[in-house]
Amino acid sequence: MSFKGAIFDVDGVLIDTAYIHFLSWREVFKKYNINFTFNDFKSKIDGLPRERGIIKILPNISDKEVKKIAKEKQKYFIYFLNKNKVKKIKGAKKILFLLKKSKIKLAIASSSKNAKINLLKSGFYHFFDIDAKGSEIKRGKPHPDIFLKAAKLLKLKPKECIVFEDAQAGVDAAKNAGMKCIGIVKGKNKLKNADMIIRDFSRITIKKINDLFERK
Repeated sequence: MSFKGAIFDVDGVLIDTAYIHFLSWREVFKKYNINFTFNDFKSKIDGLPRERGIIKILPNISDKEVKKIAKEKQKYFIYFLNKNKVKKIKGAKKILFLLKKSKIKLAIASSSKNAKINLLKSGFYHFFDIDAKGSEIKRGKPHPDIFLKAAKLLKLKPKECIVFEDAQAGVDAAKNAGMKCIGIVKGKNKLKNADMIIRDFSRITIKKINDLFERK
């Protein structure tokens, strides 16, 4: 059996906007006299939804203030995104091109509201057939809902899809959906239960992906 669909998380998989997020958070926390460093970002709030990140740094503020800060952070993110180049993961454009050439259906499955704008900025958006829009799904990863929705929109069975993820919750969601998963890791980060681990897309091929589906 060969695969027919590829489902991608966005940030940390196809692109890396970590530094842009850091710049945005730093501006927000300046107003609270917090000297927020890149190490603070990576160790405390990287990968968290905006509201949870705010509460982790400012645990004693009101819900109203949290929502206000979240909106400010998003405005700063768009500002810095427009001023900076989006860092693309090595080989990302190549694998998207190869998948498209091989008639594989492609889906976006990100919980971030910035997924579309990030892909437009990087020039990757046109490769995709559908966007599962994780922000509209009630149960986030590690629940399988977003990946099951993506497969349904692609008109494919879960077992016909491969997922590309960089977070443990995403890998768990893919496995809970009954899908194969390739994990993208950075530094000393580890991902359990992924069917394959890569650092970027420079050496991945359609054959290597297909081989995952040939395993008994």
